[in-house]
Amino acid sequence: MVNRHRAVAAAMCACAWAALAAPACATKPATSTCPPGFDLGPVARADFPSLPRSAAAIEAGLVDEAGILAGFDRYDKNTNGVICVQLSVGFQTNNRPFGQYLYNVSDDTSSAQS
Repeated sequence: MVNRHRAVAAAMCACAWAALAAPACATKPATSTCPPGFDLGPVARADFPSLPRSAAAIEAGLVDEAGILAGFDRYDKNTNGVICVQLSVGFQTNNRPFGQYLYNVSDDTSSAQS
């Protein structure tokens, strides 16, 4: 049962993350448009594992960096290396398992670089 919870947590972490503060970007995200409410805005692939809650999930052994990046790639539909990230307090306050590790994410709306 514990392994099942860890697997669920790893999948959830790979799909959605939550952060306490926006990180300093290692690479400048491409010009993009994030939906209203995505308070952390566009986040580059290289910066995603270092977001506080993603890093906490890695440190807790729930997922590794490759899993975090696989989740990023799943949501980066236009493959420009940028997604929109939102800190969702609801994940933490609604007693959802592993909610303290989650973000709400969406692809940015910019077109892929040619």
